[in-house]
Amino acid sequence: MAQHLQTNATLEAFEESDLFANVSGYLSDVRVDIGDHVKAGQVLAVIDVPEMKQELAEAEAQLESKKSSLESARRQIDHNKANLALQNTLLKDREQLGEGRGFISDRTLDELHANADIAKADLGVAEANQALSANQVDVAAATVDKIKTLLAYTQIVAPFDGVVARRQVNRGDLVQGATATRTMPSAGSLFTVQRIDIIRVFCDVPENDVPHLHVGDPAIVKPSGFDGRSFAGKVTRFSLRLDPETRNMRTEIDLPNSEEQLYPGTYAEVSLEMNRHRDALTLPTTAVSSDGDGNFVYTITNDRIARLAVTTGLNDNGRIEVTAGLSEETPAVASVKGAPLPGTVVQPMVREDP
Repeated sequence: MAQHLQTNATLEAFEESDLFANVSGYLSDVRVDIGDHVKAGQVLAVIDVPEMKQELAEAEAQLESKKSSLESARRQIDHNKANLALQNTLLKDREQLGEGRGFISDRTLDELHANADIAKADLGVAEANQALSANQVDVAAATVDKIKTLLAYTQIVAPFDGVVARRQVNRGDLVQGATATRTMPSAGSLFTVQRIDIIRVFCDVPENDVPHLHVGDPAIVKPSGFDGRSFAGKVTRFSLRLDPETRNMRTEIDLPNSEEQLYPGTYAEVSLEMNRHRDALTLPTTAVSSDGDGNFVYTITNDRIARLAVTTGLNDNGRIEVTAGLSEETPAVASVKGAPLPGTVVQPMVREDP
């Protein structure tokens, strides 16, 4: 026995992406049309932005200029280091000559000290200039990288292997860079690309059936337009939340679609098999009845009708599961309705169920 649920469903692409322009310009080339298969990274269209190419050339020239300035700053540091070393050596030699002998005047020593201090200060200025030049090189390089990134956006590429499902542009069209107010799906998009080698089947499971739903439950999908042909699958995932408005839980079934027989947007009927009970003891639903005392069946005891209380489980396709109160050997009346009252003497005839 298993609990079955019949529900409506919709087929959708496994992945779908609306492609927008990140820069503004005129389309110089459109390389694909609807139905074309594309590979990830394939160029679908090219936007012509000639002023951006000029900006790149100017930025690269500026970068080379800043690199030259940095190299000059480095050479100036080397010069200042050498001068500082020279001044320190002269000062040390003069101090040794003048120490205790009076060969060097105090005024000369003062000049040598001043020269050493100036050389040290010049080195500090040169190092500061070098740091400034290095920062300017970094800024210029970042500007070049930024323009190159924007130029890369002039090529509209496929995000994954798939099929072009929508094309909304032609060569010569002016396209605008996407903004926060114009990025709704398909609104202002250039292309829509769908991955359809796997199809997602979306269906909703009612609140009462949710506790019995599990990943891996068998599912039969019957899309419209296939003359009743069905596709076997399994529950792949579900949302783990119920929609507060419908009290349903969104459930997905993935179907392989390597031959591309199934199309996104198709309506389908889905049969979910949940809560399977193997080797269940079942009776025809007509054999079980209920009243204020609970569920019961009629059995035959010593050729007399007897009432037997039972506990039931799943009910599916004209049969009902009996979980307690009845054994496989106990005969049961096939239909409680119209059967003789308990205590009536009868001669039972065994009916073989198909």
